[in-house]
Amino acid sequence: MIKQLLFHGSWLVFPVIAWLLWRWRKRQHRAAIVVVLLGCSVFVWARFIEPQIIVTRHTTLVGSGTATRIALVSDIHLGVYKDQRFLERLVERINDQDVHAVAIAGDLTYEPQGQSLQELFAPLADLRAPAFVVLGNHDQQQPGPDIDKPLRAALAAHGMNVIEGRLLRDTNGVNWAGLGDRWAGRDDARFLLGGGALLGPTIILAHNPDSAMQVCAGNVAVVLAGHTHGGQIRAPWLYRKVIPSTYGFDRGEQVMQGACGPIRVFTTSGTGEIGLPLRLFNPPVIDVLTLEP
Repeated sequence: MIKQLLFHGSWLVFPVIAWLLWRWRKRQHRAAIVVVLLGCSVFVWARFIEPQIIVTRHTTLVGSGTATRIALVSDIHLGVYKDQRFLERLVERINDQDVHAVAIAGDLTYEPQGQSLQELFAPLADLRAPAFVVLGNHDQQQPGPDIDKPLRAALAAHGMNVIEGRLLRDTNGVNWAGLGDRWAGRDDARFLLGGGALLGPTIILAHNPDSAMQVCAGNVAVVLAGHTHGGQIRAPWLYRKVIPSTYGFDRGEQVMQGACGPIRVFTTSGTGEIGLPLRLFNPPVIDVLTLEP
């Protein structure tokens, strides 16, 4: 209820702006009115404009040991603040990219109570490249609700490959592995060390970048993750205080000293919102990654 009030009540900023402009004509307290109008303008941008902008960011990862081109997205958070129409636009933008695969790094939902997951995620069926998916904490109980099973069924119905806890090779000969959500205790990476491990460099898809710190399997090309939102409201210096990472992950490429040596991690800042329906200095992004040997 509180989230709905925040989302719909935010439209009241427009009558407030109209009232301030009327007060401006009265030539009273103009300095204070200017300050409040500037604050309202930033709010309008962060609430109504920036969250709807979809940018594409291109990065080349040299020395990954494999050659492929991937569209990475995460934290779509369909439900309270984002709906099927946004996903349709996101899919269209992904299809405009010349990629071999699409990686979706979890947190597909944000309290979609009463909505059909089959219908909500129907636009994913229009993706032209094969898509690999893991679930996130908002899909797997932390903070909940746990919609793991119905979400998996909806994704499978639309042709998505949910690869949590699995190793597989795609049609371009690229190896993929998936880790479940860390907060839900489903990111055990020991299956990577078991029999049947794929030969050659492997791309690991996880929701939480902190999961990369426990990976001990050799021949990992890169760990792809989301979860951090890049701070969502990326106010200088302050945004780091709200990023949910124990190891200091933010966004973009980082090489960290993991449990068994250096590991390369790429974290996308996502496309959706939680808490406040705002994004600032940090629009929804599709990270197009070119991996080169």
